Amino acid sequence: MESPDSVEMMLRFALAVALGSAVGLERESRNKIAGVRTHALVALGAAIFASAGAFAVVDGDGTRVAAQVASGIGFIGAGAIVQGRGSVSGVTTAATLWVSAALGLACAFGMYTTALAAGTATLIVVTIFGYLAPVALRRQARSVELVYRTGFGTLGPVVEMISTDGGKVYNINLDDVEGLRTLRATVRGVTQTSMESILARLLAREEIISAAMVDDV
Repeated sequence: MESPDSVEMMLRFALAVALGSAVGLERESRNKIAGVRTHALVALGAAIFASAGAFAVVDGDGTRVAAQVASGIGFIGAGAIVQGRGSVSGVTTAATLWVSAALGLACAFGMYTTALAAGTATLIVVTIFGYLAPVALRRQARSVELVYRTGFGTLGPVVEMISTDGGKVYNINLDDVEGLRTLRATVRGVTQTSMESILARLLAREEIISAAMVDDV
């Protein structure tokens, strides 16, 4: 593969930094662990490795360099993933780091159109899709079941708690047996994560014995 001149190489590095920074800016705007500098450095680093491996060595094999970069970026991506309290966060940021490395590789190989198109597609996914997903999830109906001791005025606070999180309660069904009440209802307007948080707060009430989502309606 013919090595590009210095100006051409600097342009490739500059584009890699620009695309990585654009993706990182979106992540930083959401207060994620990896922001502008991290994504820019990942893209630049991938471009440098690709250039050194493919152009500095006679008959360099760019595909082998790309494979090594893709493998190596996994260590950085793993550092962005945080697990705790039964949930995992940072997976999207790890993915954007991986994509930033790919953008750097494309720039290093002079694939400008591909890099720009892929960078634009990445920004569309992390921004527009990021807003659309919660809206779509909020439209989904969720069936919940609570079992609690009667005499504590529980129904009102339950409905109010769900309403405070933007949800609405439909199809309330109550079944009383020996001082225990089973409440089944349909909830719309909240994501699964929000519903899990609501149920956890409900379980903190002394009269509530169980609170869980059942099969979605």
